[in-house]
Amino acid sequence: MKKYVFVLLLMPILCLSQNFKFSGSVVNNKKLPIAFASVCLTNQSDTLVRKVGVANEKGIFEIGTIQKGSYSMQVKSVGFAICSEIIAIGNDVDKKEVVLQDLETKLEEVVVSSKKPTLKRKIDRLEFNVENTILSSNNAWEILKKTPSVTVSGGDLSIRGSKGILVTVNDKKIYLTGEELKTMLEGTNGDDIKSVEVITNPPAKYEAAGSAVLNIKMKKNLKEGYKGTLKTAYVQSIYAKYVASTSQYFKMKKFSFFGSYMFGSGTYLRQGEDVVHFDEQQTTWKSVMNRKKKSLSQNTYRLNAEYEIDSLNTLSFGTDGFISQKNSGNYVVPTTIYNSQDQIESRYVTSNKRTPMSRNSSYNLSYEHKLGAKESLNFSSDYTNYNDIVNQDVNTVFNFLGTPEYTSRFVSDNRQVINLFSSQLDYSLENDKSTFETGLKFGNVKAKNKLLFQEEEVSILIDKPEKSNVFDYNENIFAAYASFSKELEKWSLKAGLRAEYTQLEGISVNPKEVNPQNYLKLFPTLYAMYKPSEGNEMGISYGKRITRPNYSWLNPSKSYYNKYSYFIGDASLQPTITHNFSFLYTLQRKYNFDLYYRNEKNPSMEISFQDNATNTVVYHFTNIEKDQAVGLDFSCNLEPKSWWTIGLQSGIKYTEDLFQGIDGNLYTNNVWGFSSSISQQFNLNKKKDFTAEVDFWYNSPSVQGTFTITGSSSLEMSCKKKFWNKNAEVSLILSDIYRGQKSIVSTKYANQNNYFYDYSDTQSFRIGFKYNLGNQKLKNKTEKEKTEEQKRL
Repeated sequence: MKKYVFVLLLMPILCLSQNFKFSGSVVNNKKLPIAFASVCLTNQSDTLVRKVGVANEKGIFEIGTIQKGSYSMQVKSVGFAICSEIIAIGNDVDKKEVVLQDLETKLEEVVVSSKKPTLKRKIDRLEFNVENTILSSNNAWEILKKTPSVTVSGGDLSIRGSKGILVTVNDKKIYLTGEELKTMLEGTNGDDIKSVEVITNPPAKYEAAGSAVLNIKMKKNLKEGYKGTLKTAYVQSIYAKYVASTSQYFKMKKFSFFGSYMFGSGTYLRQGEDVVHFDEQQTTWKSVMNRKKKSLSQNTYRLNAEYEIDSLNTLSFGTDGFISQKNSGNYVVPTTIYNSQDQIESRYVTSNKRTPMSRNSSYNLSYEHKLGAKESLNFSSDYTNYNDIVNQDVNTVFNFLGTPEYTSRFVSDNRQVINLFSSQLDYSLENDKSTFETGLKFGNVKAKNKLLFQEEEVSILIDKPEKSNVFDYNENIFAAYASFSKELEKWSLKAGLRAEYTQLEGISVNPKEVNPQNYLKLFPTLYAMYKPSEGNEMGISYGKRITRPNYSWLNPSKSYYNKYSYFIGDASLQPTITHNFSFLYTLQRKYNFDLYYRNEKNPSMEISFQDNATNTVVYHFTNIEKDQAVGLDFSCNLEPKSWWTIGLQSGIKYTEDLFQGIDGNLYTNNVWGFSSSISQQFNLNKKKDFTAEVDFWYNSPSVQGTFTITGSSSLEMSCKKKFWNKNAEVSLILSDIYRGQKSIVSTKYANQNNYFYDYSDTQSFRIGFKYNLGNQKLKNKTEKEKTEEQKRL
């Protein structure tokens, strides 16, 4: 009897200490599983954490056993609002369903007010935030022009004076080809851009090619729906140009689609004067060049489709291309020859009728698999087909002293076909204060260039095999990298190593050359940043980079502009190896200072030299001995008033190039340079739908190999007005108002004495109209872009 009484007395205690199972699943509002969500149970009485669990890849979690009682449950996952709930445990719970609301849905009714652009210094890059700022009303090209450390001259982007940069979108490389790149970025809405990252010393994850990286981070969309944009513009420079474009975005459940198309038509003019002093003959040759090109149909398209198989797996496919078939150019170049008394001695006039055509297409396939909440595996593969044809018919009428007038004519057909393929695999693992990345890549290039040259003899065109050529190029690149970063209390550290093994062979028929190269290069990167106080940071970095020559630069064929001028490549061009050192300092999160040193071995660039024996000017792409530069850059963004923002940039730099002259001697070309720019944005009314901008930049004289380049500057003004509930916008842009974007490029050493004046018709006014369709609160998904090999086309 006593035994039973003892058991009865213990029953309440046994019940109080009894444990129960607790498990369930985490899903979104569409009942789809959410992988790797964290589940935390806290005791209500003392707020102590009792149990913690993580959902598996199917969204299922199991806490284990827990005592009877009342608990506070909190469930978290990236991209979703936190779910908090009171749970009473009195028996086993094995089918608890937790629904997390999409974070974008939760914030749908929140109004985000405009804020000034902010600069954020990270350990390996400078991030320029433009989201919800006045700058977001611009297109991507205009935003890049206002990005700290970026210089824009005409259609060229440069960082620290170097044009060998990679432009990427969401870390995917895009097709960097001058005007094509500019056209594509002009069609990208600034409202879809989150920030621009300026990476002057790219980490190991990026291709080792290029001196710096500009990464445009696009906003991501989590909401379903449709939005689109229609845009058109009229541009008047010396001749008129027209542009029309559309972009469309649609998302439903697991599938999203993005597409854009741009059509351009117009006439382009490049003006210049080429002057060559032949001191031995005591003559001066002056050529006036007005290169007029009609491009009646430029077509750029981009398509991307993405399918979310489940919360762990995403598959995407993209294609883009450029088609420009209806082009023609007629370059009439009169050349006057003066004697030592500056009297006209002879004349000749060259007429060059050119018919260039381009047709390029690229395809991308990528797959992302999440191995954990902060662990992922990514695979991507790219293929590009590039076709370029330039036909020219060159006729020259000579009136030389003591010689009857006569005519010379030649015809050339230059065809280039390039096929690019690459595949890469990337792995990433993030912990609370560290990140590890590693990956592999393979790339292949097959290029074929065929030049057919004919000269007229007795009114008949005759093939000239000695001036014709076939050039074949094949290249394989194998790459592997690893990178590790660590966050300490006041320190951030990062180190990486990339290895690239290159196999290439260039075969030229005439001149007969075979150029095989095989080399392994290692590219280390090191970063350290110290934060002495809130808002103040200082850091150092080192990186090694490589710049491989464009495929056309390797072609040793002579491409004639006229009888006395031609371009020639170099089949034995060596890659440029660059060492970058930087010391960075940020004050009060506003003021950024960058002290840097750059050393380039075997830099490749175009130089010109005159052959005094034949009165010929040769434009030759080749390696020079060395290029080095040291400089200090400063940038900041200010907001004097709520309606007025200012972006300031300035820099001072010393550049020194060492090159071998045509006489075999070594020469040094150096200069101290200064650059500065100021960009101002104004809100002209309380609704913030009427804005204006004033931009000015100045670059002092610079050097490039044998060239000395005069300074240039530009003033631009623009205004924009939105109406129809801000769905429509009219803009006016006045560019290069006083024609400051012109330069004189000269070469003067030993027996070389020549210069040319260049102006690319940058003075213009542009009137644009934009209309938004659908729900503009949607944000675009990531766009798949191109590889490093495509940049060298």
